[in-house]
Amino acid sequence: MKIRIFSVIVFMVWSVSSLAGDTKFSDHLFAKFQVKGCTTCHDFFEKERSGHAFTSHKGRTSEMCVLCHTQEVTGFKNADEWFARPGLYMSGMNAQQTCEATKASLNAKFKNNTKIARDLELHLFEDPRVLWGIEGATPKSGTLPDGTKEKDLAKGGLKIWKEQVREWIRGGMKCQ
Repeated sequence: MKIRIFSVIVFMVWSVSSLAGDTKFSDHLFAKFQVKGCTTCHDFFEKERSGHAFTSHKGRTSEMCVLCHTQEVTGFKNADEWFARPGLYMSGMNAQQTCEATKASLNAKFKNNTKIARDLELHLFEDPRVLWGIEGATPKSGTLPDGTKEKDLAKGGLKIWKEQVREWIRGGMKCQ
């Protein structure tokens, strides 16, 4: 009888852990993090990536940004929230590096997985800078100051984005 109960418990634990999934960052999210709608901003201050701060926007002060990147263009409540912080993930990183840099930017090593998941969802689902880079997430997604649209955005829309992020979180936020 004890063996039977033990076997049932082992099976239940195995079943619950398998329900969590095995989704890795590289399965769906890596390619979306590497679209131009994301990396243009993430590379902005990166000289070795020819970021805009060293090319087309060289010599411009942050005060000048709000002259072009207005609420009408970006949809951001505060136009001065346009920048991605320097030192986050950037183009040219592989899936593991991108994932680890994303988690590190949230100070993940000081948090449990529940807190990391909440912070990821808050940033990836509500931050206007992230939503700007997701096709159709907002009416202003991809809008540039010259009135054109960035074409290389995360495809699939916000619903698919959220599903894929949640799958990755349920899968344990693996960085492979």
